[in-house]
Amino acid sequence: MNGVRDFSPTVLVAALGTTFGSALVIAPGIVTEALGAAGFADLAPVKAILDVVGWLFLGIALYVGAIVTANTCATLIAGQTRIIALQRLVGATGATLRARITRTGLVVGLLGGLVGAVAGTALSALFVVVLRGNGFLPDTTYTLVPWQLVLPVVAVVLATWGAFGVGSRRVLTVTPLEALSSSIEPSHDDVRSGTARRVWAIVLIGGGAVLMVVGLLGSAVSPVAVLPAALGGFVSFAGIAVGATIVMPPVLSLIGRIGAKDPVVLLAGRNAMRAPGRSSRATIGLVIGVTLLVTFAVALGMMQRVLEAQLRGQLQGGSPEQLQGMQDFFVQVNAVVSVIVGFSAVIAAVGVVNALALGVLQRRRELGLLRVLGLTGAQVRRMIVTEAVQMVVAAVLTGLVLGTFYGWVGGQTLLGSLGSPGAPVLPTMTIAIVVVGALVLAVTATVAPVRRAMRVPPTEALAVD
Repeated sequence: MNGVRDFSPTVLVAALGTTFGSALVIAPGIVTEALGAAGFADLAPVKAILDVVGWLFLGIALYVGAIVTANTCATLIAGQTRIIALQRLVGATGATLRARITRTGLVVGLLGGLVGAVAGTALSALFVVVLRGNGFLPDTTYTLVPWQLVLPVVAVVLATWGAFGVGSRRVLTVTPLEALSSSIEPSHDDVRSGTARRVWAIVLIGGGAVLMVVGLLGSAVSPVAVLPAALGGFVSFAGIAVGATIVMPPVLSLIGRIGAKDPVVLLAGRNAMRAPGRSSRATIGLVIGVTLLVTFAVALGMMQRVLEAQLRGQLQGGSPEQLQGMQDFFVQVNAVVSVIVGFSAVIAAVGVVNALALGVLQRRRELGLLRVLGLTGAQVRRMIVTEAVQMVVAAVLTGLVLGTFYGWVGGQTLLGSLGSPGAPVLPTMTIAIVVVGALVLAVTATVAPVRRAMRVPPTEALAVD
């Protein structure tokens, strides 16, 4: 449980985060050098703006990656409860085991950071070659390895190290007596008894709500009101992430009632609620990714509606060419922002795949018992896939609601001084892509581990762990 190989899923998350960060660090320099080669002067403000935007999106990616890493670590440790308890039984202390896992997190972060930096640099070089070849970029020298490249590596290493420290707290709760038990997941009462988690969640959500109200009250005066509102959004959403084991189980319970007349579907829903900690860890990363995508899409949609209304008013009905040009511009901006923010959703999706796959592989004993009791292999597979679909649907619906709300608050506070932005604009294409992609993710995340689990004979599965 202490080797890097045991935490290989988190290496991928760290590498993806560093790849994204490296590209964001390299891109402003390339744009600045391209503009300089084209004859533009005084490029320092442009580069400063691009740097701020790049670090903003990098911060989002690190936030998502840290939560996904902590959840993956906690899932792995929860699946090794009995092994850890045996180590406690022979004399190892929880603090010693946690320190060992945390040191492994430092190695994982360093390995993923170096791989991601190399991948990000290589991808940036490839894009430069392609864009320079088709004439989009001027034929000049570009800096592909700036000194700032070390910053995303350090940030990812520290974020991964800290995430391992948070995720390994489960080690301290494992008692030597659990070595004699087959339990690998904290009970629902254990989840609900986290008073500190509950208090922090309430404090963060309440504090964020106050900041958002302040932003909304000042939105009619100045667009600067978006700053406290944005801070409030981050703070309140951090509270939702901290209180995932409080927020997600009711949503999972509601989704699990759909089609519950089918015994397999009913069993799938009860499985998710039987292990609320595991289910919450598997879904909160996707909630974050969907929320970010929908937030930006809703805010951009509201901005487009307000600006189009102003253009029509100024031009007495609006010029069709100008209106079409504005619409095309927002389509392009929305596509670029969706790709950038979507990378964070990809990191979250990797976390969902890791959590679902690990959950299936850690339940081979349970799956063997179900087959002994009479369920066919096809029914067991359908139960696992249904459970994954229920969790993904719960995450997507939660993300859509949160993203719509946060996007409306952002649009209202940013554009309130220009008029009333009105109701949130729901991006149909974004929602369709998110829903379809999430369902495909749910199915593909469970096919391979279920197939591996089904290859084990029921009697052998009952002997595991």
